[in-house]
Amino acid sequence: MEHRYDHEQLPSGKLIVRHFGEDGSLADEQHTYGVLDIGIRLDFEAGVRVDETYFFKRRLVSRRTYEKMRLAYPDMPLADDTIKDSSSLLLRGVRIQQRQNKVEAERRLADSAESQFPRPASTNWLRVIANEKSHLVVFASRDWKVLAKEGTIPTGREWLRLLGFTGSGGGVAKGLEVGFEVVGEREAILNASRLLLAEVNAFVANPPEITRWSGSIRPRPKPRKMPELAWPTVLPPLIEFLSSLQDATVKIFNHHR
Repeated sequence: MEHRYDHEQLPSGKLIVRHFGEDGSLADEQHTYGVLDIGIRLDFEAGVRVDETYFFKRRLVSRRTYEKMRLAYPDMPLADDTIKDSSSLLLRGVRIQQRQNKVEAERRLADSAESQFPRPASTNWLRVIANEKSHLVVFASRDWKVLAKEGTIPTGREWLRLLGFTGSGGGVAKGLEVGFEVVGEREAILNASRLLLAEVNAFVANPPEITRWSGSIRPRPKPRKMPELAWPTVLPPLIEFLSSLQDATVKIFNHHR
């Protein structure tokens, strides 16, 4: 037999997905509302529940949090505190990794040219450094994500690459790790910034409408406008700074989440 999946949509809006193994026995079962508005995954061995994993608002949560939030969803399964809680184990591992990443980020900062400047309060920023001169660019996470994903801004991904957002060994593509210093070609960054400014200005002048749709049973919301982007404001000063330099290369300390 092949693996088989059964889907059951209840009148309440809850979706149950059952996964059966090659031998026909139940391997796991998931109960969810919306796109993980709340969810639980039950794993089975020989028909016996052996493990549970919990979700709320698209995030992995502990058993305690799931039980608290489950009260608003009467037909969600009760957690079984007599069996393994994978969520807690995974969350503990994430916290350990986050502490290690923070130590590494602080070490990289101390070893970088950025260490001579006051650290911005923002979690998304980059500083272009040329000897004693520097220029700070502050933005939001949605800003760089638009450049990474929006097809009508073709220069976006190249600009991100030049500024150290992507790539191994010198980029900022390592998950929870943040804060890397890279070396970039000044002329290439300048040219890309000029092209990018024209593209984002055109994008802002005719932005797409965004609709949030979680798949839940709640009424579909009306389309909302694109949040204001930082690039039309922060790119002109960056272009001016790069134009004032004679250096062939610059250092970029990139810190984003």
